[in-house]
Amino acid sequence: MSGMKLICCGSGSTGNTYILTNGDEALVLDCGIRFLEVKKALNFNIRPIIGAVVSHVHGDHHAYAHEYEAAGIPVWRPYTAESLRQDKAFGGFRVQSFGLVHDVPCCGFLVGHRDLGKLVYITDTEYVRYRFKALNTILIEANYDERYIDTTQAKTRHVLTGHQSLQTAMKFIEANASDCLNHVILCHLSQSGSASPKEFLEAVKEIVPVGCSVDIAEKGLVSDLSDTPF
Repeated sequence: MSGMKLICCGSGSTGNTYILTNGDEALVLDCGIRFLEVKKALNFNIRPIIGAVVSHVHGDHHAYAHEYEAAGIPVWRPYTAESLRQDKAFGGFRVQSFGLVHDVPCCGFLVGHRDLGKLVYITDTEYVRYRFKALNTILIEANYDERYIDTTQAKTRHVLTGHQSLQTAMKFIEANASDCLNHVILCHLSQSGSASPKEFLEAVKEIVPVGCSVDIAEKGLVSDLSDTPF
C-alpha cells in the first residue's frame, strides 16, 4: 500500500487548494490557488493529477480552475447541478458531494480511497446537516471563534451566515468521531475572527479520540494520512 498525503497549497480568504496524493494518483480539492503552486508542491510532476473538485464559485475556491483545465485536468463543479448530492470516480478516488449552507450553492466532499480511508472536506458553511460513519480524516472549516467575532464590522453577517465557527466545527467533530478518526485538520481560519491557531489546536485536541492528530491547514503543511486503510 502506498502512503497518502495531504498537501496544503493555501487556506483562507486568499485562496484554498489542497492535494491528496499517494505518488501514483493525485486529486486536487478546490482551485483557489494558482496551478503553479500545485506544480511546485508536486515537484513539477503533474502526471499523477487525475482531477480537481471545486466546492463553489467564489474566487478563493474557484478562481484558477481554468488553469487546471488548460493543463488537461478534469474539473468537477457539482454545485452547478440541480442536485448537490452526486457521486464521481477519479481513478482510485471515489468522491461524493453534498450540500453545505452558504450564500451561494456550495458542496462538501466525502472522499474515499484504499490508501486514504474516508476523508470529509467541509468548507464555507454555517453548519453541516449530515453525519458520516467511520471517518479517518476530517478537513473542516473553523473560520472564527464566537468569543472574538466583531459584530460592528459590515462583513459580520456574511461571516456568521456563510462560515463555520470553531464551536460549530467542534460539535461536528464530536458527532462524527469514532475509533477510526486519526486526523483532524482545521482550514479556512480567518485573520480577524480568530484567536491564535494554537488556541484552536488546543481546543480541538481536548475533544478528539486518543491518538488523533490535530493540525492547522496553512501553506506548506504536509500531513501523512496513510495509516488508515480503507
